[in-house]
Amino acid sequence: MIDVSTLRDAHLGGLLVQVIDSAPVALMAKAAGIDFLLVDEEHGDVDDARLSTLMMLGNQIGLPTVVRAPQLARADVSRPLDRGASGVMVPMMETPEQARQLADWAKYPPLGRRSYSGGAHTAYGPSGHHATNMARANAGTLAIAQIETVAGVERVEEILAVPGIDAAVVGPCDLAISMGYPDAVGCPEELALIDRVRDACVAARKGFGIIGGNALIGRYARDINLMVSAIDVHILRDAFADAALDYQTIRAQA
Repeated sequence: MIDVSTLRDAHLGGLLVQVIDSAPVALMAKAAGIDFLLVDEEHGDVDDARLSTLMMLGNQIGLPTVVRAPQLARADVSRPLDRGASGVMVPMMETPEQARQLADWAKYPPLGRRSYSGGAHTAYGPSGHHATNMARANAGTLAIAQIETVAGVERVEEILAVPGIDAAVVGPCDLAISMGYPDAVGCPEELALIDRVRDACVAARKGFGIIGGNALIGRYARDINLMVSAIDVHILRDAFADAALDYQTIRAQA
């Protein structure tokens, strides 16, 4: 679980999981010092059954999982949490009404209206203890609004004002696209928008995050709480390229 109350004081580095959804990735990420997994159910190729095992193992070894939902829908928010996720992030958040819906599905009363059931999120423990389990879940479950459009930035203060919303995470690529600058990620105009999201998070005492390159993340090092630059697809692709280069070097020596 990720402690909601201390998130603003944390600097957590995550691995975006898009293709490597087997249990060993949790063990390797934990051994490497990764703080959390961000499983991409919006763009990734993640097997649903394997995701449950991945999250349960992560919980046992102290590696929490946040799931990026494919859309704002009750099943896509509440079901991953019931299966053991420590948070859900919904993409393309643009209004406080959407944020209220996310909080309702992610949080138990009195913060939200999440339906209660035991299961993976209670480690399949005995029935009962509902109030205790609900309070623990609310304190350790992140409801994250992903801000990746100009419309979302324009209402980010209202989104963060919704009780139960714990953080805003910027998606720089889609944000640049929404600005009409698809190949100008990190341009001054976009940085001004990201600054506004950062400032809103600081003012509201909510978590601030970015999914992007290390140079962009480093610009916000003082205030960033959730940073994701490591992506399993990129790591694999770079490793394959290095291996191919090694082979080319050997062939040249033959």
